[in-house]
Amino acid sequence: MREIPEFKTIPKGHTFVAYTQLFLTSISAKRIQNDLFARALHRDPLMYDLDGLTGHDSLGAFALVEEHFEIIMKSVADKKWDFVYAFLDAFLMYNFRSCPKPMGIKDAERKHGLLRLYGACVVRTLVELDKQGRLNTDNFPGLEYFLRYTIEWSQWAKEELMFRCQLSNDILPHVDVCKTIALRLFKNQTVDDRNVHLTRIREWVEWLRPRATEGDLDHAGLKVWVQNWIKDEWPSLLLGANPWYGDSFDGGVHEELPLQDPRLDLETQWSWFSSYTRQNPLIPPNDLSWEFRYWPEEQLEMHRNERVFESPLNHVRGDDSDDDSDKESMGWGMERSFWNM
Repeated sequence: MREIPEFKTIPKGHTFVAYTQLFLTSISAKRIQNDLFARALHRDPLMYDLDGLTGHDSLGAFALVEEHFEIIMKSVADKKWDFVYAFLDAFLMYNFRSCPKPMGIKDAERKHGLLRLYGACVVRTLVELDKQGRLNTDNFPGLEYFLRYTIEWSQWAKEELMFRCQLSNDILPHVDVCKTIALRLFKNQTVDDRNVHLTRIREWVEWLRPRATEGDLDHAGLKVWVQNWIKDEWPSLLLGANPWYGDSFDGGVHEELPLQDPRLDLETQWSWFSSYTRQNPLIPPNDLSWEFRYWPEEQLEMHRNERVFESPLNHVRGDDSDDDSDKESMGWGMERSFWNM
């Protein structure tokens, strides 16, 4: 495990990670996400050259998400809100990065239940931190990124469910809550505040550049990728001035948190989801492990090129080494580790 870097402008205990978007996150959330992704990779048949095991990765990845939320709900019961926030942040990064994709399963009711649970959990956590007077960027420097990407991923998932399940447009009430909180916290930001975000990103890029090695997926393109992200994506993210959260509310801009929706009741959503998963458990075939590394060789051979899972998916082959270390630099997740924290 390498020493955590000391940045000048990036808050202590935090760093950036680059997936399909750029996140400012805590080291603790990054480590949780690392573990999620490493475990998910072991549920990917392509790591074991089992191209015929179609759908196993999505089912196994969703089962992993269910395990993740069991941990979250234990922390909710213990009122460990910082821990819950870190786990939600890690889950968010995992969804922007994950391969296999947990949302690739066919069970739409299960996916909808997870999204309701996720939204209610996000809202409860934000409200509890707000009650403590700690819902700010002094305590959570990546809060604006968290809110922005919570909305972005939720909107993507909502559109996918609306398309497949003919659900109404207002199925995720937590989105407006996140926008309202963002408006309240960040509406008075200035161009100088926006420049703080850019200064931090550029410091991270300069720190990252000499640490990329030949073992990384694209050591030469790493800095170029982030620089292109700044140029192409930063204007649409609009952290700081000219905010993204001031419009596009389903019912207009809110001054008060819209918390009355019963779908935001966390206990109700957890009760429904846990009941559904008990009645409809995700079970790997033949009572084997979700992780292929624990399968006997005869079982691997027996299931090779058989369609024993839910549905065929397209895959991109990743790193198939036996190295169980953190398979990421600050991003992609398929390169050799050079920042193993």
